[in-house]
Amino acid sequence: FQFRHLQLCHGMAELARVPEPKVVLASMADMECGFSRELFIQWCSSPRNSVVLTSRSAPGTLARQLIENPHQQSLTITVKKRVRLEGSELEEYMRKEKELAAARQKAERDTELDASDSSEESEDDMDIDEKKPQPEPKGEAKSKSIGFFKQAKKSYLMFPVKEEKIKWDDYGEIIRPEDFIIIDKTAQEEETDETKAEDDDLMQDVTEVPTKCLESSLQLDVNASLQFIDFEGRSDGESVRKIVQMMKPQRVILVRGSPEATQAMAAFCRSSGLVQGRVFAPRIGEVVDATTESHIYQVKLRDSLVSSLQFARAKNAELAWLDGEIATEEHLAPDGTRAETIDEDGRESMYILQPLPPSQVPGHATIFVNELKLSDFKQVLLRNGVQAEFSGGVLYCNGIVAVRRNEAGRINIEGCLCEDYFKVREILYQQYAII
Repeated sequence: FQFRHLQLCHGMAELARVPEPKVVLASMADMECGFSRELFIQWCSSPRNSVVLTSRSAPGTLARQLIENPHQQSLTITVKKRVRLEGSELEEYMRKEKELAAARQKAERDTELDASDSSEESEDDMDIDEKKPQPEPKGEAKSKSIGFFKQAKKSYLMFPVKEEKIKWDDYGEIIRPEDFIIIDKTAQEEETDETKAEDDDLMQDVTEVPTKCLESSLQLDVNASLQFIDFEGRSDGESVRKIVQMMKPQRVILVRGSPEATQAMAAFCRSSGLVQGRVFAPRIGEVVDATTESHIYQVKLRDSLVSSLQFARAKNAELAWLDGEIATEEHLAPDGTRAETIDEDGRESMYILQPLPPSQVPGHATIFVNELKLSDFKQVLLRNGVQAEFSGGVLYCNGIVAVRRNEAGRINIEGCLCEDYFKVREILYQQYAII
């Protein structure tokens, strides 16, 4: 977006250069820190200024205090300011930084030396001397002690020196591409660097300059007008009641409200009779079973019933028609008597679905399960060697059989009883799961 009259400012110095009158959209809505708090301290004493708050912040913040007390004339706030270190504090800070830098450099040198020594020792161990050992004088042989531990070599005083280990492979020294890169700045980058150098005084990073934070109390005279214009989109209690009356919901779940407001709204929903089902007012972290279908029960199928089912495949599922009767599951207590188990919801134990006697099984009409499209059916016919083409919304097969969809959405097949008719009908039946 490009706005003609909107100018971005990244600091108070840039804002001061904008001509008046002006409207400032300041960051940090709670006014506890940031430009909004700093700007309020500067502008609140002038009666020509106005402070407009558009949303309620958390309790205890400066913005919430101004919303709850819009007519207060005096205000005491805590001001935290970051200033540069000077004098002895700056010297102490620089001394500690130098000590830390020296310690880091020493640790890096020690690490590099240890790595270099370990690599040299590993290479020395890999060298195999194929020459025969020379005979040693008897005196020297006797002076050497034969033991388990390796004797330390005699060391001489030397200046510290670090010999950089050059890495190489079968093709020679390893090439580092970054050593051969030619840095060529473009005109745009050079212009950016010049602009950055000019604005260093305005955009200076406080992390590069040693600073400290000072805290003090400040008494402010609030002469500017304070206004709270609600742009939050929240609804008050009366509006929520009207919404419930118009919707007449089956179930209501009240969340994200104070305990008092939640209980008051729950009592209204229960007493008014507008809610047909239950009213939930869960606490934080409480799980609510908000299942809309309350008349769903779990049943257990008998093995004899499952074995008698004839499944028909429909895409990724298998369907079957079953006829049975529901019976309760009976358990035997340890003493041999009948016992009924109770589930978590207080209902009796799981129900059993068992098959009906053959004489009591009612008949049912054949059910075709699928949403067939004639365009897809045409491709199926062509793959099976049947010539098919559309004309006026009717699919003609070999010029003899016509397949169409009626107003009720059902598929009709018309034609003389011939070999093509029964072939098309068989292919059509294969597109459905017949139950």
